[in-house]
Amino acid sequence: MIYKKIIKPVLFSIDAETVHDATINLGNKLSKYSLIKKIIKNIYYYENDKLNLSLFNINFKNPVGLAAGFDKNALLTKFIPSFGFGHMEIGSITGEKCFGNPKPRLFRLPKDKAIVVHYGLKNDGAEIISKRLKHEKFPIPVGISIAKTNDKDIFEKDAIKDYCKSFKLFAKIGAYTTLNISCPNSKDGTTFCQDTIALEKLLKEINKIKTAKPTLLKISPDIDKEQLSSIIKLSRKYNIWGLIISNLSKNRGNLKTDKSIVNKYPGGISGLPMKSISNNLIKETYKLSKGKIPIIGCGGIFNANDAYEKIKLGSSLLQLITGMIYQGPVIVKDINKGLVKLIEKDKFENIKEAIGYKN
Repeated sequence: MIYKKIIKPVLFSIDAETVHDATINLGNKLSKYSLIKKIIKNIYYYENDKLNLSLFNINFKNPVGLAAGFDKNALLTKFIPSFGFGHMEIGSITGEKCFGNPKPRLFRLPKDKAIVVHYGLKNDGAEIISKRLKHEKFPIPVGISIAKTNDKDIFEKDAIKDYCKSFKLFAKIGAYTTLNISCPNSKDGTTFCQDTIALEKLLKEINKIKTAKPTLLKISPDIDKEQLSSIIKLSRKYNIWGLIISNLSKNRGNLKTDKSIVNKYPGGISGLPMKSISNNLIKETYKLSKGKIPIIGCGGIFNANDAYEKIKLGSSLLQLITGMIYQGPVIVKDINKGLVKLIEKDKFENIKEAIGYKN
């Protein structure tokens, strides 16, 4: 309540990227103090055995994770767990350092409870970040999201080499690696998600790299059924352990914000407008794969009902960012407490029993 009535109005009066950078810097500083983390944990942390599940041979205390895109440079891996997340993804990280697209590149759409993101994969690059994390021990499972360096001159074979560079550097860091093949804000304007021939070439090379970690794909919400079917087939063929559904969308047809305002902002949409788009894709993926490819549901999660719907459609785990920006950090605790009530209402003993129940 304090966040929504007092803190959020102040934050929303300031440029979105300025707020984000200040949050990262503050979190990084506070993460050095055990007492601060303990206080935060006492306020926000919630645990219940009914939310425990094992996936990819990894144990998760609850299904709610922080999506890639918030902690781009992996500065909050010791801080974020205090808020009760069951896992988090860092990045997306690219082979070379990226300064991102020109500012402004982050815009709020309050009427839609949405964010327009046009960062363009801003990050310090795989070499710097991997060195920083090489000896880190993470309190919760940490996924490493990697993407192609945002440079129009890096394409085809060079793009695959760029992915492989990052993949090798993080082969022994974190719990799993996500190949982000669907960022809509790169300079070349294309993704491996759209071009399945290029995707197969990428996966062939990735498969040659030794790693004990699971590999996932993060896919676009703006693909058709044929493209989705091809991605599922390639995932089975090349040892992809799961799919994250989904990334930002270029679709702006279902927004409440006036078009004259929305059209000023380049980038992909995240937040509440993504809920139905993501849910439809989760449902279709679960059916096409016959429930054999685990799904991490991402897009439009603002409460426990949103989260539970994704689980019943086929998601094993969940990820969010925008919901936290609009609802505050208490959203993780609220969702997890709400999920326990919902699974008890449906007479399930554990959250894993609800996966795909509606499909």
